[in-house]
Amino acid sequence: MWRRRPQFLYVILLPLIVAAAGVLGFFTWETASRYEELGASSIAHSTALLVAEKVDRIEQEIIFRDNAVFHMVDVSDLTGLPERWLPLAERISPSVRALVIMNDQHEIVADVSRAAQKEQPAFLRLFRKHIAPELAWESMAPDQLRHLHLTLNGTSYLISYMAVLYEGQTYVMAAHHDTGFIIREEFPRLVGSDEGGAYINVIDEDSRRIFGDNMAQVADYLAGMRFPTTLYRWRLQVAPKDAPLLKEQAARREFNKAAMIALSVAILLIGVMFLLYAIVQERRLNALKSEFIANVSHELKTPLSAVRMFGEMLLTQRVNNEDKRKQYLEIICREAERLSGLIENVLDFAALERGKQSYAPEQADLGEIVARAVETVRHRLEGTDIQVHVPQPLPNVLVDAHAVLLAVINLLDNALKYGEGTPIDVSLEQHARELVVAVRDRGPGIPRADVKRVFDRFYRVRRPGQHQRGSGIGLSLVKHIADAHGGRAWADNAPEGGAIVSFSVAVDRPKRGAERALNDVREGVSS
Repeated sequence: MWRRRPQFLYVILLPLIVAAAGVLGFFTWETASRYEELGASSIAHSTALLVAEKVDRIEQEIIFRDNAVFHMVDVSDLTGLPERWLPLAERISPSVRALVIMNDQHEIVADVSRAAQKEQPAFLRLFRKHIAPELAWESMAPDQLRHLHLTLNGTSYLISYMAVLYEGQTYVMAAHHDTGFIIREEFPRLVGSDEGGAYINVIDEDSRRIFGDNMAQVADYLAGMRFPTTLYRWRLQVAPKDAPLLKEQAARREFNKAAMIALSVAILLIGVMFLLYAIVQERRLNALKSEFIANVSHELKTPLSAVRMFGEMLLTQRVNNEDKRKQYLEIICREAERLSGLIENVLDFAALERGKQSYAPEQADLGEIVARAVETVRHRLEGTDIQVHVPQPLPNVLVDAHAVLLAVINLLDNALKYGEGTPIDVSLEQHARELVVAVRDRGPGIPRADVKRVFDRFYRVRRPGQHQRGSGIGLSLVKHIADAHGGRAWADNAPEGGAIVSFSVAVDRPKRGAERALNDVREGVSS
């Protein structure tokens, strides 16, 4: 009865703690909301005025540049445009990168650029195909300034344009502003600093920040405005650096107290939940370890008993038949090899758990390793048919041959245990940048609920009425070895029946990179 009492207390106390935390959190939120509204209303108007002032400053600067450039365009003498504009461009219109003059037949009659000579043809093609059709100059009054702001191929373009009449024909002057220059030079000069102390940034139509400060921490006091005529796809945002002071210091203290209470309750809840989770996981792990010890003891006892029994029979010379003597010796060797494999599995797993497993990567033929593994377990087949499919040729890989051999043997041993004497297929294939070793049996397969857990430590598939030998660490070792060699391990059921358990190793890894990966896996296991 005393074992059930703690669980009963958890069931009663946890809902009470959650309810108390919820009530306390609700009142804390109400208090915080009230004072936040007071603070926000006190600065909203001043922040909006600051935004409007910054936007107007940038707008007027761009319009001033436009008028300065277009004033230098003489439609009657377009050939002299480069001599008139380029010498003064850096001073009067540093953001303007190119000028294009078009007639009312949408033909470019003149162009001049401050960019590199090889860039101008590409811009003119872009202008004809994408920009010119967007210029609504047919409905414009003469000498009316307009702007086109658009994004093409991920690049933002600002085009200022104006229509003029000359000898009964309409000409359109278009100035291409370098938005990158505006972001780098104009924004820092015009809006980058504020005497009152404010966060300022500019975002695009997808709310991506292209200039200025990160506003995530001051979103509650944020005010924004789109540029009305020039960079109208962008939005300027302003927020004060200093959060508004609450009217009364006592109210601030109460709010801080509520926040601390909420934080304390949250930490308490998280701690209780983590403790319960840790207790459950610890009990589960202890149960698995106890079962592991029992299984390993049983697995060790069986071959030791066989070795001892047949050894004593040979030692006492009770067997006079030479064939029987040879048969007993083969049994002793087989059981000793089984015992050695089990101990090796346990030692390797213990080394992995302590983070002290060492690997010696070298170039090796994975096909030869698979063949050695099959030969190692062939005497345990006891009538089970095994087929090996290794295409030739396959590239050598940088692996620890002993570790990979152990992984393949564990897959084969798993298939022998759970395949129930059905034929086994072993295949080695190259998929992209990895070599995949797959072992398939034709047994009952893996229950759906166990497919993702078969590589867990100490986990063994259970079926009603059956008890399979094993320690529950073989496939866990396979996963560790595969991870250490840049690969992975997985299991699935074949459509025709049976289970397929596979692992892969990476191909063409530099030796230094392979050693680093193996060390990373050892460090991850130890942590």
